[in-house]
Amino acid sequence: MHWLDWTVVALYIGALVLITVKARRTRLLEDFTVASRDVPRAMVFATLSATYIGPAYTLGIAASAAERGYVWYLIALMVPLQTILVGKWVAPRLREYSQCHSVGHVMGEIYGKPVRWITGILSFLFNSFVVGLIARAFGEVVSNFTGIPAETVIIVGTLPVIFYAAWGGVKTVMLTDAIQFAVLAIAIPSVIYFSGFLFDIGSLAGKVSELHFTWHGGYPPGELWGLFVAFFFGEILLPPYCVRALAACDPKQAGSGFMAAGLYGFPWMFVVVTIGVIGGASLPGLTGDTIFLKTMEMYLPVGILGLVLAGIFGIIMSSQDSCLHSASVAFSIDIYQLIRPDASDETLLRYSQYAVGAIGVIAIIFALLVPGLVQALLIVYTMWAPTVVTPLVIGLLWKGVPKASGLAGIIAGAVAAAIWEWGLGIPYGVPSLVAGLVANQLAFWTVAYGYRKGRTA
Repeated sequence: MHWLDWTVVALYIGALVLITVKARRTRLLEDFTVASRDVPRAMVFATLSATYIGPAYTLGIAASAAERGYVWYLIALMVPLQTILVGKWVAPRLREYSQCHSVGHVMGEIYGKPVRWITGILSFLFNSFVVGLIARAFGEVVSNFTGIPAETVIIVGTLPVIFYAAWGGVKTVMLTDAIQFAVLAIAIPSVIYFSGFLFDIGSLAGKVSELHFTWHGGYPPGELWGLFVAFFFGEILLPPYCVRALAACDPKQAGSGFMAAGLYGFPWMFVVVTIGVIGGASLPGLTGDTIFLKTMEMYLPVGILGLVLAGIFGIIMSSQDSCLHSASVAFSIDIYQLIRPDASDETLLRYSQYAVGAIGVIAIIFALLVPGLVQALLIVYTMWAPTVVTPLVIGLLWKGVPKASGLAGIIAGAVAAAIWEWGLGIPYGVPSLVAGLVANQLAFWTVAYGYRKGRTA
């Protein structure tokens, strides 16, 4: 890459650090965890958009689209679709829990202390592993693209995130997210413009397989529907997303912010998939997450390439900082506070900030030394939707839900997903997430039915 492109990237990262230093340091627990619950809908929209369109929905989706085509637009749309639905019916109910600081805290209010423990531990593990995974994956991708050692990218890319997440809490995280959202919203679509295919789709279609423009992409029906379900439920109400709802000014603004972020996902996913298809046509034989970056390098002029690469850095940092913050809050609020219920807000804030630093450093070490981090993440990722998501949604919509049904659903979902994944080896290509969700709901409603029947007897 040209020195001018690297200058643009360096200025971008430096500006983020400077803005963080100028921002007020968080000194109150509620500031650190939920931004004093005064975040307007526009900020909810920007920070949520920047968080959920992470590396998986740029580099990963583009790589899949290069291989299979526009079917990945339909698959990827499951994420903005569920975000709209959450904004309509769930996010406003979540914001009503005005005394809660985390998704585990909310689950505890609905189902009791044991469920808060389990949710807090799952949230802590999930978010901690994501921080390390993103650092590792990004280090490898950028190393392959630029020749810079992956270890250097991992350290240099993660340390600023640790700093501003610990310094300002979720307010600083949201402020930097908003800046990163503005950069990526402008920069990423420019790849299509400079490729020359914006007004010549027919030429693009002639360079790829016909399957690239079909609704199924050559997937068997069972596998395709499994992907739809997995993408719809896989990231629904992840801890960083729940924080955005809890931090909103009021339930109405939480809901409208989520819905706006979901609507933004429709054009965003189309842009990313199209860049992937362009990469598949222009760089035949190239596979993997580097397709997105290599397509950028192929078509973008000097200076613009640096701006787009800064946008990619923004995507990475937005996902990392959100997960780092959520992991630290899960530790202090859902784990430490249950061990020390008399801990003051000042103590909990201090432990949250310590946790940011500790989790960040450990994530860097794991990213540098442990090649199996991806497998570890997949384990926790598979456990999230089959355990927490449906009991959380039902508990928010059904006042007076039996407490025992939540615990039963979580245990059944975890056991079924584990057996399906490792005991049976994912039969028929159906994701273990689907099997876990089915078991979760069977156990949940069986216990709920028994509870109601017992009360009417």
